[in-house]
Amino acid sequence: MHQPKTEWEQLFTVAPCGLVLLDARAVIQYLNPPAAHLLGLHPEHAVGQPLTDLLPAWKGTPFYASLPSLLDAQSTFEAIDFDVPGPEEKRLRVYAAYVPNGTTKARGVLLTIIENTEVATLERRLHRAEYQASIGKLARGIAHELNSPLDGVLRYTHLALEQLTEDSPVREYLLHVKEGLDRMVRAVRAFLEFSRQVTTPVSRVAHLNKLIEDALLLVQHRAKFQQVRVVTNLDHSLPEVLDGGLQHAIVNLVKNAFDAMPHGGTLTITTRRSDTHVDVDIEDTGSGIPEEIRSRIFEPFFSTKPIHQGSGLGLIIAKEVVERSGGTIEFTSQVGAGATFRIHVPIAPGEAHTNGA
Repeated sequence: MHQPKTEWEQLFTVAPCGLVLLDARAVIQYLNPPAAHLLGLHPEHAVGQPLTDLLPAWKGTPFYASLPSLLDAQSTFEAIDFDVPGPEEKRLRVYAAYVPNGTTKARGVLLTIIENTEVATLERRLHRAEYQASIGKLARGIAHELNSPLDGVLRYTHLALEQLTEDSPVREYLLHVKEGLDRMVRAVRAFLEFSRQVTTPVSRVAHLNKLIEDALLLVQHRAKFQQVRVVTNLDHSLPEVLDGGLQHAIVNLVKNAFDAMPHGGTLTITTRRSDTHVDVDIEDTGSGIPEEIRSRIFEPFFSTKPIHQGSGLGLIIAKEVVERSGGTIEFTSQVGAGATFRIHVPIAPGEAHTNGA
């Protein structure tokens, strides 16, 4: 096999990934600096040596088992990927592609090598995109299913109200029913909006304190029923923020706090400005989050509640909404002393230099 030409050597050298060229006997003909670094090899000592002699840990891998068939292939345009061990307990991803030479005899195999953490990051992004599409379809389907019966119940409630006199005791009950139905309709509409898979950045803005006040109205009856004292420390000079559906996130976090305080407690909501962002702290005095489940609380469908009490979607929806708004969500907790969730969202464009920025 001929030595690589100068132009190919230059391309190999500047490539951002590791490249190794093997001949038909799996002997290294060339490897670039990134490959030498990833494999822990010295280029001058590696060239001319069989790959598996230099990397004995690869002998038990699927790559080693597939190498003979790769070298015997007549032609292929597909690269096959393998996970292999690297130095210092690193994991590597190797893409092997047959290199033809225009005859029936194999010229060799080109290996493209990257650290597996890079691949894992890309795979996580792909899985996240697939999850977002799935949860969007699920949310959209549920919202559409609820829309029709809600509209019907609301319509009959209006008809019933029209038949009652002002002094009818039933009228007050129906007004409360109508109020609840109106909130449900607004929630379903907002849920539909959240479920849409937008491809453009969120442009809607909102006053965060107003979103918090509206969210607390939705749960005020539960607060009274559970004897939860609600304390708000709101900075009323806050600028507007980007809003990808933040009220959903706030409601879900507040409900999560109520779940942690079944026998009463204190819910404290605090807002403050932090440089180019606004922070919202939602703090409860509940039982706290056990250490063993903290890494899983943002997983979809993960819940420690009985199956009839929780879907395991509240926190992941809150996280998705906050991230859609360009922000982040984090938490701190002490077992037996409660938990605090912090929403960190960017100030709306055009607001960054106002209100004391």
